[in-house]
Amino acid sequence: MAPGTNLIEALNLSVGFDKLAVLERVSVQLVPSQIVAVAGPNGAGKSTLIKTLARQLKPISGTVELNGKNIWSIGTQEFAGKVAYVPQDIEASTELSVEQMVMLGRNPHQKWWQWYGADSDRAAVDKALHDTEMEKLRRKPICQLSGGERQRAALATALAQEPLFMFLDEPTSHLDFKHQIELLALLKQLRANGLGIMIVLHDLNVIARVADSVVLIESNEDNTSQIAATGSVKEALSTENLRRVFEIDVTTFDDPHTGELVYNPFSLTKKA
Repeated sequence: MAPGTNLIEALNLSVGFDKLAVLERVSVQLVPSQIVAVAGPNGAGKSTLIKTLARQLKPISGTVELNGKNIWSIGTQEFAGKVAYVPQDIEASTELSVEQMVMLGRNPHQKWWQWYGADSDRAAVDKALHDTEMEKLRRKPICQLSGGERQRAALATALAQEPLFMFLDEPTSHLDFKHQIELLALLKQLRANGLGIMIVLHDLNVIARVADSVVLIESNEDNTSQIAATGSVKEALSTENLRRVFEIDVTTFDDPHTGELVYNPFSLTKKA
């Protein structure tokens, strides 16, 4: 790795729970200004993978490195200043306001006795609320938000960290069409600003619109999983790979308005 290069890298990684591997032999990289989508069937280990990369879970074997260092050898505050994680959902019972929760994203940049911190902290929080369209809800308690609003609040908290890398677990699952489109535009802007993003997605068309590359995971008959393909959207999500991994037949075409690739699953098939 060249000096000064930012990189998160998984090396021969096996992930799972209670020493039982779900996904094995994974080697992937995430670099700045890149969006990597993780796709695969339900239960294949997509969420477990990004939780492990984001230091939410310890690997069963193998290592995850940030700029050449094992992530578990890095201090918690230092790691949180570089890597953010956005879960599928957040605890709905908290009485914290949206603004208070988003300010927690500034913790890696603050002294232990600070809460609202310096002007730079307020500016980062204001920008995160603006970028996620949560400004009007900044005083509202988290417990009163809808699922989609909670998801946007979680994203705002991650943005307030001002990280180098961000891991998102199905961030579009609770969003309406308007906010899905806004999220994709925001992710593209964050990529242009240098952020490295890895995102779990189910919708093939959302992947095609936002991803630079794809990690496609397939399930085995023994309830373990492995990487089926990596590469560009067209390479990883080829009709042959989709037929094998998802057991579906798909047609593809270019959208006449955007020129983007569109996937149309039209029937079920069976593995050979």
